[in-house]
Amino acid sequence: MSKSIYLTIDDSPSSDFITKLDYLDKAGMPAILFCIGNLMEQKSDEVIEAIHRGYIIANHSWSHPHFSDCTLKQCEIEIQRTDELIELLYEKAGVARPAKYFRFPYGDKGDGKRGKVFSLWRRSKKNRKTRIQHMLKKLGYTQPEFPDVEYGFMRKANLFKDIDWSWTFDFMEWALLESRPTQGLSSIQKILTRLDQKRPADCRGYLGFEKRWLQSQSAEVLLIHDHEGTTEHFSVLLDWLKEKDVEFKDFPPLT
Repeated sequence: MSKSIYLTIDDSPSSDFITKLDYLDKAGMPAILFCIGNLMEQKSDEVIEAIHRGYIIANHSWSHPHFSDCTLKQCEIEIQRTDELIELLYEKAGVARPAKYFRFPYGDKGDGKRGKVFSLWRRSKKNRKTRIQHMLKKLGYTQPEFPDVEYGFMRKANLFKDIDWSWTFDFMEWALLESRPTQGLSSIQKILTRLDQKRPADCRGYLGFEKRWLQSQSAEVLLIHDHEGTTEHFSVLLDWLKEKDVEFKDFPPLT
């Protein structure tokens, strides 16, 4: 039985955006593109091309801030300004917008935990989080239920009850761009070595001893990034995954 992969890509569109879409098209990999507003504004033609190719353009904020560092008004502007631009680009493309999806930069829900959703020692500002979730709901954002994602750590953290999208596994290739790479992931070889581990460490906190990643039959909501600095690794990582017993799936319908 092959493992199901739902591919999501954050931080588009980069200068290599179309090259990456060409790879995905050739490989037959469906993906949802979580795009940054100020980058879409600069590369609107490329985003419209992605729409014409059938990709869903999703909201990843206007300027990619930590929402825990923003006022509630700033959070609203980050979400709504990007939402309005996506609406405009779909209109220019002559395509009906199929769905409204949102992912917080860094997975930071604006609740003070700064994306450390599995860290029990970090206190969550629940009222603030609720107000931001309401902003998303008011604008019509949602996410599928992903019934084939069976991880207890995702359910325990209520990540599928929130309106914003999370992920089950992050390639973490972004660590290669850091001056002090997270978890010591300073080379592509170390990134690939992590992928072969039974329980790869997650930068969002401790996940316990549950079987996960390629040791589990659960479907994955997989995260990779559209960064100029890691373009050379984009196809390497996805080619590596293609050699495994996995199937890249279209996204489940909204409920």
